[in-house]
Amino acid sequence: MKFWGQFKGVILVLILGGFFVLIGMIIGSNFSIPDKIRAESETKQESIDLSEVDKSGLITRNGHSPFVYVAQKVKPAVVNISAESVAEDRFHSFMDDDFFRRFFGLPPGEEEQPRRRIQENLGSGFIISEDGYILTNNHVVKDAEEVTVTLSDEHKYKAEIVGTDAETDLALVKISVDYDLPVIELGDSDSILVGDWVIAVGNPFPHLGLDRTVTVGVVSAKGRKGLVFGGDIPSYQNYIQTDASINPGNSGGPLVDLNGRAVGVNSAIASPSGGNVGIGFAIPINLAQNIANQLKTGGIVSRGYLGILPQDITPDLKEAQDLPSTEGILVAQVDEDTPAEKAGLKVGDVITGFNGRKVEDAQQFRFMVADAGPGSDADLEIIRDGKKKDIQVKLGDRAEILGRTGSRPGPSEETEGWLGLEVETPSRRHVERFNIDVDEGAVIVSVEPGSPADDAGLVPGDVILRIAGRDIENAGDFYDAAGDMKDSSRPISFYIKRGNANIFVAVTPE
Repeated sequence: MKFWGQFKGVILVLILGGFFVLIGMIIGSNFSIPDKIRAESETKQESIDLSEVDKSGLITRNGHSPFVYVAQKVKPAVVNISAESVAEDRFHSFMDDDFFRRFFGLPPGEEEQPRRRIQENLGSGFIISEDGYILTNNHVVKDAEEVTVTLSDEHKYKAEIVGTDAETDLALVKISVDYDLPVIELGDSDSILVGDWVIAVGNPFPHLGLDRTVTVGVVSAKGRKGLVFGGDIPSYQNYIQTDASINPGNSGGPLVDLNGRAVGVNSAIASPSGGNVGIGFAIPINLAQNIANQLKTGGIVSRGYLGILPQDITPDLKEAQDLPSTEGILVAQVDEDTPAEKAGLKVGDVITGFNGRKVEDAQQFRFMVADAGPGSDADLEIIRDGKKKDIQVKLGDRAEILGRTGSRPGPSEETEGWLGLEVETPSRRHVERFNIDVDEGAVIVSVEPGSPADDAGLVPGDVILRIAGRDIENAGDFYDAAGDMKDSSRPISFYIKRGNANIFVAVTPE
């Protein structure tokens, strides 16, 4: 008993200590287990592992944000672009009147000389190679006769337009220098996620001198399509949407990630006021890099061409057409003398596969066909009358068939303004502008007042289908005909589509 008396105090302390240790383990486990469950739940919901987020990296050791590093890395390679073009002033002047011409002694024939003015378009761009290649938007340099690039050190250089692509609204220009230029590394736009931080750099409101403005936001959405910006509707749309501020003048500037790598080309905004409201759009850099490489090597963009009008399948169409699902695209139109017609495709066919890849919607299908390239063989999986069928087709050249290259086909000096007309190859933007439904011919976009075309009654929105018996499938055909007939003095027969009617119009050259 004496022994127990000596040690019972020690034993009691040990027992109590173990008890409190056990209680501590239980309490600790009650706090840690829910955290683990919550982390696992969040990981399942997100496509990234949140446990890998380095929270300490949100603020640098000296108290600055990581955006400071990106801005310092990117800004030297962002440029200001000034593109000058000559435009005809089509506004009627009181000096055109015969009364004023007689009394103020204007030289005879002056009214025949179009009034021309210099038009300046300002935007942004960014250097993608040390030897001076610069990526920007097509609408920044479209129709420009002279392009000037201003670097971050204020040096100015005349630039050459290497090539443009209106169907994606991209352009590549180049300046010649005898030293290595700062460049922006190109990233991977396919790897970015909604919610990722992005930074836009450019020259908003250029006349205010706000060069190389940095704005910050996140990726708001990916894969935006079917957008109309003013009168332009790029045929191939896969925009990154961001709330990083983009304003007029930012067009062509880079959208970069936190590593300072370009993931997009800032191109447009959606705004009721014309200023930023947090809805901006950038062309994915993976698409832009592909276009830039083609423009660099050949000056044009080659795309595969099938010759159909693809249509998304809605639930109502699925039910009306008795289709198995809404997957794939519906062939709404098959153009004559195209690869699609030669391969036997028919209106009402549903294309569900292209070269072993699943077809999801019309926009994705357009990219598939374009990326396959001219002359390539394509395997189509289709559903016709409820039965699956495979069709092989050799794709055509979109540029050749539609009569356009990287740039909109334009007139030569000899054919410019022939008969007072300016025309373009039909595109979706003409459907919106003139409410027409055509995919061939030459759309009249402007008529010079007092010109032979104006006297004959031709108006914007008319679609020229034939000139003096020659079929006109695109703007290129029109200017070819203009070159052959520019010296004619006899009335020329035009066969046009106006609204729902086709009519003949005789145009008498001056």
